[in-house]
Amino acid sequence: MPAWAWVAVFGLCIAATLPVIRVSNVTESGTELRALEAERERLNSEIRSLAAHIGQLGSLARIQQQAEERLNMVPARPTISLEVEQPPPARTLPSRFLPPDPQASAENSGSSRTAGESVWKAMFDVLIFD
Repeated sequence: MPAWAWVAVFGLCIAATLPVIRVSNVTESGTELRALEAERERLNSEIRSLAAHIGQLGSLARIQQQAEERLNMVPARPTISLEVEQPPPARTLPSRFLPPDPQASAENSGSSRTAGESVWKAMFDVLIFD
């Protein structure tokens, strides 16, 4: 048999196997697709189940029951309001918590330096002898 015949037979064999390989890949992709769809349905079902469970946990009756059982809480009693006709007593604070008295600071301003005076100027006033 001539060489070109062998090449033709080999080419026909390759041409015949290409569709089989292609169908195999499509079948494999289809199987994977079905597995992924089943996984998606399972996850959607789990999401719906968890949403229902969250709805049950968030119900007011369940929260009240858990507060009473686990936390030993009791319902609130009604609030009682009283009105007092007297003014409050005068507060006495230590002088360090009170704002400075403007009259006392004006009397002491002649003997002490002002707030704007610098430390250096005070030092030079001490060092200079008249």
